[in-house]
Amino acid sequence: MKIGIINYGCGNSSNIIKAFNKVGINCGIIENKKDLMNYEKIILPGMGSAPHAMRVLKKNNLDLHIKKFNKNLNPILGICLGFQLALSTYEICKTNKLKGLSLINGNVKKIENVKIPLPIINWIKLESKNKKENLRNKFFYFSHSYYCDLNSKDKNITYIKVNDKKIISSYENKNLYFYQFHPELSGENGLILLKKFKEL
Repeated sequence: MKIGIINYGCGNSSNIIKAFNKVGINCGIIENKKDLMNYEKIILPGMGSAPHAMRVLKKNNLDLHIKKFNKNLNPILGICLGFQLALSTYEICKTNKLKGLSLINGNVKKIENVKIPLPIINWIKLESKNKKENLRNKFFYFSHSYYCDLNSKDKNITYIKVNDKKIISSYENKNLYFYQFHPELSGENGLILLKKFKEL
């Protein structure tokens, strides 16, 4: 099964490659439309600047082809920034919003009103209203200052609590596997998720 990592000039591709190697998969790098057509699954990596990442995607017309890839229900894994880019808009500041890929209807906002320094950098336990959720009560590694504002009643999400503020930590639905945390840096729990994506 061919898995490719979208290159938007930032991100943590090397760590993702190492993690997938541990579960028996060699990942390729996607620079353009031609590269994308060679893969059955893609990864939107984490870390970096959202405006820069979207500029690179648009320059190579990869934004349009990622949307087409999604429309065909091909599996997509989004990590941290990759999850955020998949939403409708990204709030850089109160007066400036960046248009995202719109794979999911939602907005990315700056984390506010928490009594801890940002970015959030920690191992945190995931919670869910769905008792059958396979990620529930497991710990994963987070590093972020923005969060995905989605419908909190959606059964496809998990969340974390930071000073009693609920922050969405994952969204899994159909072909989309999006995580605010970093599976590639989350030890055995993270490798289980990558193996699950590998075996889709």
